Amino acid sequence: MARKLEYVHLVKQLVVREPPAGLYREPRFWMEGKDMEGFNGHFSYGFIKEPGPIHPKEGALVHPFDECLVFAGIDHTNIRYLGAEVSVELGHEREEHVFDKPTVVLIPKGTPHGPATVRSAKGPIVHYTIGLAPQYKAESIAPAHLPLASKGAKYADLVKPLITYARGAGGSGMGYERLVDAEGVMRPKADPLIERGQVGKMGPGNADQLVWLFGANLGGMEVNFTWGFYTGAGKWHRGGEAHTHPEEEILVFIGLDPDDIDYLGAELEVGMGQDHERHIFNKPTVAICPKGFPHLPVITRWVDKPYSFIVVCLSGEHDSPWVEA
Repeated sequence: MARKLEYVHLVKQLVVREPPAGLYREPRFWMEGKDMEGFNGHFSYGFIKEPGPIHPKEGALVHPFDECLVFAGIDHTNIRYLGAEVSVELGHEREEHVFDKPTVVLIPKGTPHGPATVRSAKGPIVHYTIGLAPQYKAESIAPAHLPLASKGAKYADLVKPLITYARGAGGSGMGYERLVDAEGVMRPKADPLIERGQVGKMGPGNADQLVWLFGANLGGMEVNFTWGFYTGAGKWHRGGEAHTHPEEEILVFIGLDPDDIDYLGAELEVGMGQDHERHIFNKPTVAICPKGFPHLPVITRWVDKPYSFIVVCLSGEHDSPWVEA
């Protein structure tokens, strides 16, 4: 008889919900702490398919927590391609900033922001949010109570290219940093040790292209996160079976099909707990890792279509010691 899985409650299929009124035009993945075993953060993920304002659709918002607004493309061959022009208004001054490359917009708690407007687009883009509180909360400011939009650079440091910057104090702790190219992109499967026939730290299931941002790159926010494209089958890491973190982390496996948000395009297994208890899934899924909880390996069993993976760790750094077998 099959052994009962002890950690099944920590591996959950993502849930599509209507977002809070006035934020987005379409349903999206919307996950709060109550959906993720008390994780002290929340996130949403979806596709923007046509030009227009979002987050919010009109007026402005103020949150009692730090937030990251991420805009990325769906071309898995070029992680630096957005395929759209986006503007965002920041601060009481409604200072407007415009970008046309994948970008993260930092929203320190208490900072009025919005709308973000897709001015033009050659096709759908990805937009996801990371909020550093277990529950989404917002105070809305009506358009009538806002000044005219302005130009300026007071908030320019809150608009960051979605690239890998100089490593934090400890980097990822997993060896990715030595694989960063001149564009700020990590290419784990181009590990020079593997190319020379040596072992290396990365495996064939790892990312084709990956960016990793730490708190030092995010205005001191207590978060680090990744965005990457994956197409290969096999184990992701050769450095060990499992590792832990002193802070909470979620592992988000997500698809790139704007016409079917519930489609992942791959089947994976993830090890959870000291015994590497295997959990297998082929739908968009989040694996929840409490403080000090052993997790990994991640193994991609098959891939039909390119997919994405997001790490959200609730620390500005990423201490990740391997667990002895």
